[in-house]
Amino acid sequence: MAADGRGGARLSESPAVVNVDPGWLAARAAADTSARASTVETLLPDLINYLIEIRAVDGILEIIDLGAGTGANQKWLAPRLPFQQRWIHLDHDPVISRSLPQPGDTMIIDSSVESLGRLLAEGSVDHRLVTCSALLDVLTTAQLDAVCEAVIDHQVPALFSLSVTGAQSVSPVDPHDQRLLDAFNDHQRRAGRAGPEAITLAGTALSAGSYTVRSAETPWQLSTPGDSAFMAQLLQERLDAAVAQDPGLSVIAKAWFELRRAQLELGVLQIEVGHRDILALPGGTSAFAERAEVEHRADVTTQAEPLYGTGQRIREQIGAGEP
Repeated sequence: MAADGRGGARLSESPAVVNVDPGWLAARAAADTSARASTVETLLPDLINYLIEIRAVDGILEIIDLGAGTGANQKWLAPRLPFQQRWIHLDHDPVISRSLPQPGDTMIIDSSVESLGRLLAEGSVDHRLVTCSALLDVLTTAQLDAVCEAVIDHQVPALFSLSVTGAQSVSPVDPHDQRLLDAFNDHQRRAGRAGPEAITLAGTALSAGSYTVRSAETPWQLSTPGDSAFMAQLLQERLDAAVAQDPGLSVIAKAWFELRRAQLELGVLQIEVGHRDILALPGGTSAFAERAEVEHRADVTTQAEPLYGTGQRIREQIGAGEP
């Protein structure tokens, strides 16, 4: 199992096919939610303001979730958007995409991210958003280019969340930390994948297409005792990937993990894993200029699962009238 939660063997054999472990997706959910707090305070208000400005509030907002998996991105984002919504999950793996019940109006399309352009061309709704979570870094560079090209060609906003940056810090520090991390990052680049450079590549492509791109750092910040089980799983799977990339690290990795496991048991281990979110809006540098504040802005950090289809609870709080 690769440390991105995908089956490492299948990934290496076929770059276009990404297999996801549902257990990994469940384990990372709490860390993802905590990490996205900075997006709630920065990128999300900008997205809401933009959508209000283009009058998305007047109709249905169609949200295409790339590599949607079990639907965790929809579960997090839908209650925080004050619009009527229709979600489309675009995922090549029907086993994962149907492993949990989804809101009744959610459409699941069994296809790869290269289908995004065709999906956008065939649609008839006025307002759309393309989103994904924990996906860009496992795409090949060709797939990433196809996603960015489709977004630009159809002039839709995009919110791409929780892409790994390649950064990691572990405390207490160990002399072997960087060597193991370098091997892991090289493993993430295998078979033409964008890996840690994905978020930079996407931002550059979208900016070149006259989009305004803003980013927010969304690191996992893990500590004992609350995150101990997830930390152990994370470290083991990252080490497995590092050793798969460089088998010569096997002895070092085994000793390193035993040390880290002891530190976990003592309650002294802390881990930060770099992620970044980006928001891309059509319109170049003017996209964010002098954008009106959301009237009666919602406290979007504390919404508790309103109906996905309507976002009614937030609509009542922020006011969905004239922008």
